[in-house]
Amino acid sequence: MIITILKALLVGVIAAIPIGPIFVMVVQRTLCYGRSCGRMVGFGAALGDTFYAAVGLLAVTLLQGFIERNAAWIMIVGSVLVAWIGVGMLTRSVTVSLNDDDGKMSPWVCFGQGAVSTLSNPLALGVMMALLAMFGLGSDIRHPILLAPCVGLGECIYWFVLAAVLARYLKIDTRTMKYMSRIAGAAVCVFAVVLLVRGILMLTGS
Repeated sequence: MIITILKALLVGVIAAIPIGPIFVMVVQRTLCYGRSCGRMVGFGAALGDTFYAAVGLLAVTLLQGFIERNAAWIMIVGSVLVAWIGVGMLTRSVTVSLNDDDGKMSPWVCFGQGAVSTLSNPLALGVMMALLAMFGLGSDIRHPILLAPCVGLGECIYWFVLAAVLARYLKIDTRTMKYMSRIAGAAVCVFAVVLLVRGILMLTGS
């Protein structure tokens, strides 16, 4: 069970890594309004992904037989999805606004923004289900209750560490963010290729 919990924590971290709207929001809120605001954006996003993890774990549990029979195709389709995310990270325009014209922002407002931004993105559910299936989670009906909070905790750890590093050590401008996005996107694309190769090997019985 400890290995399963560690896998759930890792799913949370991986779900948070892509540089997208939440990442930009965490960076902007941390640099403009302080570490607590950046953390609360991440906490709100983690809560949204906890909900998606619970839904995804339940779906994976109910579809366990189908997943086992079609594991190779799931990896192949999942690799296309992951590659799409990676290409988006490579090509998307990334900007960071560091204007502080609106005065002090409440951490609870930041929390709400993070949660709403995550829950309003249906793609997050698809990504979560793909990650859960790839890590072999969801084989027990108890898992949605036990593991969904672990996914959220893993994501919280990632955002809290990021906010702490940003507040203490870094000043990130748009150019730096662009390079970070390209590097992360390339890494995601490499992961997609690995998944594709694994899926093809499983399909061919190699």
